[in-house]
Amino acid sequence: MHEHQEPTPETFSTPVLSTTTATATAVAAEAAVPGAMLATPANESTTAQSLSTASQEPRQGEPTAQSNEIQLTDEQILTQMQAIKDEEANAHPLVDNSVDLTELEKEYENGSQAFKNKIKNLSDTHDRMRRSRGDGNCFYRAIAFAWFERVMLAKTKPELYTHAIKAMEESKDLLLAAEFEPLAFEDFYAVTLETLESVPTSTPEALLTAFQTDEISNSIVMHFRLVASAYLKTHQEDYAPFLEFGQTMDEYCSMHVEAMGRESEEMMLIALTKAMHIGIEVAYLSGNQSADEVNFLPFSPDTEPYMPPLVLLYRPGHYDILYRKSHCLEGVV
Repeated sequence: MHEHQEPTPETFSTPVLSTTTATATAVAAEAAVPGAMLATPANESTTAQSLSTASQEPRQGEPTAQSNEIQLTDEQILTQMQAIKDEEANAHPLVDNSVDLTELEKEYENGSQAFKNKIKNLSDTHDRMRRSRGDGNCFYRAIAFAWFERVMLAKTKPELYTHAIKAMEESKDLLLAAEFEPLAFEDFYAVTLETLESVPTSTPEALLTAFQTDEISNSIVMHFRLVASAYLKTHQEDYAPFLEFGQTMDEYCSMHVEAMGRESEEMMLIALTKAMHIGIEVAYLSGNQSADEVNFLPFSPDTEPYMPPLVLLYRPGHYDILYRKSHCLEGVV
């Protein structure tokens, strides 16, 4: 994650989707490609055998060491790596139950003192966290769930629901302005809107169940990705200077923003914040020895936000949800 520099210039019970929506949302589920990279395990026995055979003269009629070796193509290696990543990611729910922040401390009980000090100080102002699956979609899934949950739990502020519905309607207008074909986004949009419209009569448990359902959860993620992409495309003059390797904005969005499983970059945070009119605070937890405090970076919309900032916890390559004590959200599960 680069240093922040803002550029200048879905009642839930068992979720049921319509046939059209279910078909399209299945596309989102199948398109999910986890983004956390793992090293390919070395096949030690094969390596040792190859070395041993290579040191001997081949006998007549016997295959040589070179012919015994299994040569994998780059595509096969990537397929193996992807299988490992899929297995690791699928071991965790898409969105987990919230836990006390002490669970985060346990993760680092054998870690550096710098991490321990920062988590201790973080617990002074934040008491709970919620994990999002590390599949390359963690930012979009975390911010989407936090947004839905905030609207649901703000019982004393029904105007938040009104603002959220308006933001959703405007997101459709933005997609059209960015020249997305309706067939490319309308089913993802429909699932997201249906989910939001059911919030007033739903429960936190039902919301969590929905976000743990591949078809619904991935459709919402896909909608948020497309919205971020649409914002960047309609504000190219502000963001094109930050692209590398001579990419066009369309190329960048196609490869990095719209593709499921691709990790987010700071530019996507900024775009989604402005497109959905929500504030985000990101707590950066790192092993930096120079300070015991967690560094918070704010991302603000151009208009006055209609709810307090949503808070995310960032650790290198991954986002989770944080809960600030002062927000006192009752009913968090």
